[in-house]
Amino acid sequence: MAVIDDVARLAGVSKATASRALSGRGSVADATRQRVLQAAAALDFRASPAAVSLATGRTGALGVLAPAIDTWYVSTLLRGIAEAALSHDLDVVLYDLGRGAEMRERVFERFRQRHHIDALISTTFALTHREVSRLASIGIPAVALGDGAAGVRSWCLDDERVGTLATEHLLSLGHRRIVHVGGSTVLDESLFAAERLRERGYQRAMRAAGLQPAPTLLHDPTAEASYAHALSMLRSPDRPRAVFAATDEIAMGVLLAARSLGLRVPLDLSVVGVDDHAYAAAFDLTTVRQDPREHGERIVDWLVADLAAPSGDTSHELIEPELVVRGSTAPA
Repeated sequence: MAVIDDVARLAGVSKATASRALSGRGSVADATRQRVLQAAAALDFRASPAAVSLATGRTGALGVLAPAIDTWYVSTLLRGIAEAALSHDLDVVLYDLGRGAEMRERVFERFRQRHHIDALISTTFALTHREVSRLASIGIPAVALGDGAAGVRSWCLDDERVGTLATEHLLSLGHRRIVHVGGSTVLDESLFAAERLRERGYQRAMRAAGLQPAPTLLHDPTAEASYAHALSMLRSPDRPRAVFAATDEIAMGVLLAARSLGLRVPLDLSVVGVDDHAYAAAFDLTTVRQDPREHGERIVDWLVADLAAPSGDTSHELIEPELVVRGSTAPA
């Protein structure tokens, strides 16, 4: 197996020059760099990860913080991140925070003890000011897909607008008895900030129409939990005639419950979800679309560029939601 000395010998340069040429760090003439790269290819030279880390100060890994990785949105987002990272020859280290706060402190302490990632991506929730400061103090840049935080660049779907848009669609169809069904806040409300903002948008649209918002039905953000709770809600003599669900998975649980009770969708019940889940079209579900896979690819591409040439960008960008009308909604 070839080593760096063999590459340097074949290219006719010093070991230090060969190392700089292969790492991309330091001043090396273009012609010399090409000669070293050709020698490395001819010898099938592969630098060890440890050697690359020592030479570049980089680990070649991106950390990803994610809650509730069993949801469609997060799993699809992670796929986009993983594919984009692989295209940049980077590894991904995943930290699953579950649905609570107990793992959060432990993960950030691990960052302090071991510098084993080059940058961090937080997904679907806001980093706190303290967390951003801790990352900065140990030289780990961060970027967020979710609520903004001072000191990091972030972008996310305009979730409050999502809630308003979905509710306004139902109101435009003449519905007045509209219930919002959302995800659980559990221990750490920041992990489900998007759901809270969607609830706020629902409440704003209802009040703007001169209506009192109904109490939000909270449960775990899964189709199974939604189905169980929707059975009780839809059996009530005062059942709603329209439902805005915080995610498509929750909406699907509502649709399945309605079907099992013999309710006709959309004649007896109109339902709107959020995400445009892979199964949304099969359920003929009206929804507010977003593209988590594209979000994941985009954030990795930006982060890689920023690692190469830090921009200092700490802006927060809101992505405009898009309503997709299908057959699960109809006039009241």
